[in-house]
Formats: sequence, structure tokens, C-alpha cells
Amino acid sequence: MSTIAFKALLLIGSLLCINASWLPTKAWLSQALISYSWQEAMTQQNQLQGNKTTNTKVAIKPWPWADTFPIAELSFKRLNEDIVVLNGGDPTTLAFSAGAIAPFNQTNSAQPFVVAGHRDSHFAFLEDILMKDVISMTDQHGQSQLYQVEAIDIVDASSGQLPVLANDSSLILITCYPFNAIGNDANERYVITAKLL
Repeated sequence: MSTIAFKALLLIGSLLCINASWLPTKAWLSQALISYSWQEAMTQQNQLQGNKTTNTKVAIKPWPWADTFPIAELSFKRLNEDIVVLNGGDPTTLAFSAGAIAPFNQTNSAQPFVVAGHRDSHFAFLEDILMKDVISMTDQHGQSQLYQVEAIDIVDASSGQLPVLANDSSLILITCYPFNAIGNDANERYVITAKLL
């Protein structure tokens, strides 16, 4: 084999390796930036509270061109899982993390807080959630609330109907179902309802 052919194959192999590692690298980096922006927001929120500034939300974008920002963090102690929730439920937001869906994206309100995420990435661990599991949610003000899982439903997505949302402060988590479906074959939704403790 000539040295030119060898170098061409080496270059092509290197480019393929770089291409294959791009998505995992981007996923890792985006999660690191989202976590950093959440921690930075919590630090600034604590400083504002120390200065007696009230009702001020700190919104720090994970990267300058992002059109979303972290608004809460969910912790699942039994599963040893934590996830920073971004504001919005559009496909761009859900590509990077779970997202709170408007108009149900207000923490500490009299309406549910609804969070959606992909079953094969950010919400894959929801397959292991059990009834009575406790979920901790920290909001933008640094306040924590506890929720307990009281219902797990599987609903038909093609009907366009989700379980009726009560006018209460529940936490609703939604992902596609079944978890092991390949491609776009998941035509149902896995809906977890947790009540405020």
C-alpha cells in the first residue's frame, strides 16, 4: 500500500472517529454548561436574598445564544438521579435537557408544574420510578419542595389528551412510552403525577 493511500485512510478514519465522538462530547458539554448556569443562578439568588432583594428571579443562559435557561432542579434520591429543568418544551430545549412546558412552567403556583423529557436520554431513568417515590424540586429562588409519586399512567399520544390536570401544586413528568421503542414507534406517553407533601 502506498504512503498516500495509507495517509488518506488514516485521515478518513480520524475524521470518522471525530464525527462519532461529536454527539457524546456535545451532550456532555451541554450538561456541564447547564449545571454550571444553574449553580451560578443559585449563587446569585443567595446573594440577592442576603441583600434582602425579594421576588427576583435569576436567569442565566447556559451558553450565550441559548433561548432557554434553567428554572428548577429535580432530585430523585432513591434513583440517585438529578436533572436541571430548562424553561420551555420545544424540541430545541428538549434536545439538551428536560423542559418545563408553558403555561405550566411556574414553580410555587396553584397549578401543576409539567416537565417533559426524552425517554432515551434525560428521562430514561423514569422507567425505574415507583409509587411513593419522593422527588425534591429546587426552584429559581433556591426553595425546595418535596413531592410524592401518587400515579403512573400510560396514555395514548395520538388522542392528543393527557390526564386532566388538577388545579393544584402537583408535579407532572411526561416522556414517551414504551421506553425500549426504536425510532418514532412510541405512540404513548408515560405520565407520572407527584403530589406536594
